[in-house]
Amino acid sequence: MTNKAKADVLITAPDKREHGEATMDLLAKVFSGWLGYFTLCDLWRNRMYHGHYDWDASQIAVADGKVVSHYGVWGYKMRIGTGRVKVGGIGVVATHAHYRKRGLVSKSAWASIEAMSKLRYDMTVLFGIDNFYDRFGYVRAWSDMNYKINLKDLPQEKPKSQLRKFALKQRDDIDDIYNHENRLFTGTAVRPTYIANRCTMPTHGYLWKDRRGRIKGYVAVKTEGNKFCCYEYGGEVEQILRAVAALGRKEGHSEVHFTAPPYHSALCKQLRRSTCEAEIRYRKCGAAMIRTINLASTLRKISSELSRRLKKSPFSSWKGELLVSDPRERVLLKISGGKITVGEPKSTKHAIRGGEEIAQLIIGTDEPDEIIEQSGTKLNGDARMLVSVLFPNQYPTLAPWDRY
Repeated sequence: MTNKAKADVLITAPDKREHGEATMDLLAKVFSGWLGYFTLCDLWRNRMYHGHYDWDASQIAVADGKVVSHYGVWGYKMRIGTGRVKVGGIGVVATHAHYRKRGLVSKSAWASIEAMSKLRYDMTVLFGIDNFYDRFGYVRAWSDMNYKINLKDLPQEKPKSQLRKFALKQRDDIDDIYNHENRLFTGTAVRPTYIANRCTMPTHGYLWKDRRGRIKGYVAVKTEGNKFCCYEYGGEVEQILRAVAALGRKEGHSEVHFTAPPYHSALCKQLRRSTCEAEIRYRKCGAAMIRTINLASTLRKISSELSRRLKKSPFSSWKGELLVSDPRERVLLKISGGKITVGEPKSTKHAIRGGEEIAQLIIGTDEPDEIIEQSGTKLNGDARMLVSVLFPNQYPTLAPWDRY
């Protein structure tokens, strides 16, 4: 797909052979204030060549024979309860200083949305600057909740199993633990995503094994100034807490910060039963944002999850048809015998009619009543009863390791 932005600028999907190295050169220069040039080249090379980067959905701007702008898409499967949807994660958006203020990012964003639609993506997520991406239909996806706990409130006992340092690269055994423990948590990615080092956030990984030599759990940590942070974990909660406490004390810290763990995880539940602090930062139009690409496909892929929620509710015997519509599509949910299927759209007295915030209902960004009140979503018939059952607050989040 190509599109003329100006007479001398071409918006196009990058060709791996023709544009790969030139794109990495651009990104390393634009973000050079963050890390060194060669370190960044290695980082982008891993993320583009050895991960889930989508060369057909991403967009670049080519001018004067060189790559001057980049709008990256990383495709992956995202969990919505037991459902799995195809998501385009937007990242590494950058433009050469001499080519800014030409609208290249805007043109690339629309071209990418069109490409994702043709490539059968369901939704798209990004972590963006404030007050920019809403013009493309993105709305707030979630607010990360971070926890802080004093080391005196963590176990004093040594870890039950020996901690062994491991390189923070993709491992099937680590991914198996992660996928199992996060199998129901909305917003999380189905791994593997990146093949080599996922990102620069955690700097040290520690694992432990059982008597047969099989990995039973792990933690990924990093010291940030005076903060000792745990970015990810897996395994038995007591062993995780003992491991993190031992590592934190060894480095002379007084507290541990847990970064964006899933709200419903066993570890988070344990922290909330302890003495700790939880911090939530809300961004009206920035940070994690989401947009639907294909509403019908999305609802079809999570229909079993919606059925599961309905069967557990007092309204499991409800029978009828519910229309759900966003700014681009109308989708009919046919409900009978506790089962939900997707049918051809038609008029019905039960309807949820909204704007881009329908994406928030689908992933459970907040309590449904709060989303509806803030967005002006219209509910007709029994939709007000069904919306709370089908689209409850899911406390979605995406692990820092999987971000783009």
